[in-house]
Amino acid sequence: MNRSKLYLTIGLALVLAGAASLLVVKELNQKNGSQPTAMVLVAAKDLDVGTALGPADFKVVAWSGDQLPKGALLKSADATGRAVLYPLSENEMIIEGKLAPIGAGAGLPAVIPQGMRAVSIRVDDVVAVAGYVMPGTRVDVLLTGTPGNRTDALTRTILENVLVLAAGQKFQPDGQGRPEKVSVVTLLCSGEDAARVTLGANEGRIQLILRNPMDTKKRDHAASVVRSALYGEQKEPVRQVIRVPVKAAVAAPAPAPPPPAPVADKPRPEAPSITVIRGNGVTKVIVAESNSQVINR
Repeated sequence: MNRSKLYLTIGLALVLAGAASLLVVKELNQKNGSQPTAMVLVAAKDLDVGTALGPADFKVVAWSGDQLPKGALLKSADATGRAVLYPLSENEMIIEGKLAPIGAGAGLPAVIPQGMRAVSIRVDDVVAVAGYVMPGTRVDVLLTGTPGNRTDALTRTILENVLVLAAGQKFQPDGQGRPEKVSVVTLLCSGEDAARVTLGANEGRIQLILRNPMDTKKRDHAASVVRSALYGEQKEPVRQVIRVPVKAAVAAPAPAPPPPAPVADKPRPEAPSITVIRGNGVTKVIVAESNSQVINR
């Protein structure tokens, strides 16, 4: 009897476990079926700025998630012929904000926003931050030179948070007409900033410094450093002369006169006398008011 109850209990437990498993599987299937699934466009390879998208540049993949990213492109016709505004990596989703408007054409002119200008400057490996300046990065532009009213070299930040549109090499003739490979960086600037960069490249030396793309804050005053400050030299401090008004001036006391020189004792005058000669003797008689003194010699 006890064995029969044991078998019955085990059987009942198995039935309940199977029913619970079926309910869990059904719930999961319903949940997965409720998620939206769409076909979206992604880059088939790495794409540079200005590239005109063609059928070989993108592919269609399935997207499963709670919701699609804003601006995701779903049809091939929405991307074909449009230029890439920002670099795209392989398998990266193509969204509306990373492509030029429809009909804007391809190449670099298509990625220049309204009211902005693209200016190219010749650089070397040092200026280009050893190859880390690439399309889509942000840089500050420094200028080193000697202004006309100074004798000391000065380095000053002339532009901040500038977008790099293109970076690469091209061939141009040197002084003797032979082709020379040079590195060129193209910056996206306003018209005024483009003129500033061009003048700076002709008047001094341009240097690019790489910055974090998330750091978009600009300083209130452009940073500048002079050569004398680099070597720790200091100029002589300005001495301020304080002028005291005549009314407030106090006359200094006159110096005390020097003490009188000591007066030497005057010799007493010799008393009047009469010399009397008698034979071989000589007598001197001193005459005084009250009496007289005889001195024999």
